[in-house]
Amino acid sequence: MENKDRLETTPEYQESMQEFGFQWFRIEDIYTGKISSSVDPFVSHRIKYFTLLLLTEGETHHEVDFVTYTLEKGYCLFISQERIQKFHESANCTGYVMNFTEDFMVRNFSQSAFSKISFLSNYILNPTMFKDFGDIELFITALKRELTLDLGIVKENLVASMLTVFLLKAQLHAGHDLKSYRGDFATFSKFQYFISLFHKESRSAKHYANLLNISYKELNNLTKVFTESTAKDYINDYTILEAKRSLASTNLSIKEIAFDYGFKEATNFIKFFKRATGDTPMKFREMRFGNSKN
Repeated sequence: MENKDRLETTPEYQESMQEFGFQWFRIEDIYTGKISSSVDPFVSHRIKYFTLLLLTEGETHHEVDFVTYTLEKGYCLFISQERIQKFHESANCTGYVMNFTEDFMVRNFSQSAFSKISFLSNYILNPTMFKDFGDIELFITALKRELTLDLGIVKENLVASMLTVFLLKAQLHAGHDLKSYRGDFATFSKFQYFISLFHKESRSAKHYANLLNISYKELNNLTKVFTESTAKDYINDYTILEAKRSLASTNLSIKEIAFDYGFKEATNFIKFFKRATGDTPMKFREMRFGNSKN
């Protein structure tokens, strides 16, 4: 976890993030300024970890990738790493924030569990909101106890096991039918991985089908099983989202971003972006961040 993303909170909980990549704290501590950070939580910023927001009382708003979500009592919001998020100031809510790193997840989540938690495995579905299923307070109470005990080398395993059970239960309340995710998950996961690596070099579905050693038709059908969209649309959606993130989190000019994403001419990037979003990159940046660099 990078220092610029670190939130300073109760020592034993901060130590757990430094020790094995997991932490939690009260959401109201952000609103009251009890948690210090080198990043202003009320300004759009990119996160390098997975986050769960769990609201136990009141109501608040939270912005993720330029969309504002309303959380009411008993609702949870899951946010994947690399998202652009922003807290909205609120003095009328209580709840919890949980952060965990990709390394923590890779070390501790079984492939079987991971493939069944659709909001972990499919970034297009994120962020995911689900209603409390009665286990939040039980989970937090048990978690507090484990994190404050001297459990030695088994502490990480215990915390990870508790989180896995919580997320598996959350899957049942996340609004996604598990039956629709039956398919070749391993290949789809590789497809997502290749897109994350090569989306700046190629947006061709055939290119990714070749990398996966399957036909274009097979890739298209597989993508529809997991996302209900075509492979081409899936690639374009990812590219647009990453372009928005670049516009939001860097000072690169529009020309520099266009070149970075494989467009030889900035005008082609502008047309691609406007066709997908309805706005030019410049307008998107100005509306949200007041940044006029072109």
